[in-house]
Amino acid sequence: MTASSALPYTLFLILLELAVGGALVMQIVDVRGHATRGFIRATTIMLPLILGLAFWVAFTLGGDIVEGYAVAAAPRQALVWLLAAATALSVLHNAALYSGREALGRQLGWALSAAALAALALTAAMLEGSPRGLLALSLLAGSLAVGLAAVGLTLGHWYLVTPRLPARPLNELTAAFLLIVLIQLALFGIALAVAVETPIGGRDRALADDVTFWLRIVVGFALPLIFGWMAWTTSKMRSMMAATGLLYLTTAAVLAGEIAGYALMFDSGRPI
Repeated sequence: MTASSALPYTLFLILLELAVGGALVMQIVDVRGHATRGFIRATTIMLPLILGLAFWVAFTLGGDIVEGYAVAAAPRQALVWLLAAATALSVLHNAALYSGREALGRQLGWALSAAALAALALTAAMLEGSPRGLLALSLLAGSLAVGLAAVGLTLGHWYLVTPRLPARPLNELTAAFLLIVLIQLALFGIALAVAVETPIGGRDRALADDVTFWLRIVVGFALPLIFGWMAWTTSKMRSMMAATGLLYLTTAAVLAGEIAGYALMFDSGRPI
């Protein structure tokens, strides 16, 4: 068996969260119908690029062991092909949106969302270590947190183009973000409580002794909740420029927290 560094896998998981979270959140925003068609097109067009990057990194992943996890070959191979198909599907989705075929675009958006969820399931199956159900839920919550923060940040900028856009879309995104981070925090507690076998290559030690553990809590949960709440309250007051600035901080904190979480996950075998 060959070992691999956790860094390429961490990069892959961050790209996957951006792609999956972006696809899911944009589909919901599209179906809700409160944002402009221009915003839907301008934001969704970024998804093929992110999906393509996730596909390429997945294609280059190697090794049978990555720190605290064994890597299952069959799910990894299936994941590569699924991401390739999802990238192509995202291109078709954008083509439908830009040609004005909104009904077809929404149907393709649902298909893309299903493919995104399947990619998360395959990723959980690929990494053999912690309980797969808990890992899948953690990946989903992380994807939604990243997606909601990134789409909210993009929407905040859109108010500069369309100042009369109702505040409701940004209100909903920031409120949903706060709920997802609370769910993440609950999953974090469950991951700490469940018993796991000592992971392959991992270190059986107290996580509280690791500075990364506290970075995960402070940067990954506390700061996003604080900044997200402030973004929600300012968007309720239609102070969109302030909300957008706060969403910059929120998105940066969420991404940093996810990176810290994956560093801990690969080291401890727990999806935290």
